[in-house]
Amino acid sequence: MSELEAPTSEDWSAKATDTIVGYVDTVRNKTTGKALVVSRLAVYFLAAGLIGIVAVIILLIGAVRLVVAATEAVPTVDEGEVWLTYWIFGLLFLGVGWFLWRKRGR
Repeated sequence: MSELEAPTSEDWSAKATDTIVGYVDTVRNKTTGKALVVSRLAVYFLAAGLIGIVAVIILLIGAVRLVVAATEAVPTVDEGEVWLTYWIFGLLFLGVGWFLWRKRGR
């Protein structure tokens, strides 16, 4: 007789609730699931980009300080003078810019 018993109201309401929740989850995943993934990726790439910019700036500052310390050994450069470092980095950036300018698409 257990197979022929009518379902109780609790069973019916639980099944209806589960069905509705399943449909709502399906619609949510199809509509906002991709947007959530894209927004998370955008935030992660933005954070990585900002960290990368800060790292490049810190490395550039360290490189300038290293070259300043190294140019103090040159007899014509007094201690604390940075003009030779500026020339070195200026020529370096000029060379990189010239190379990239020649490689640009026309």
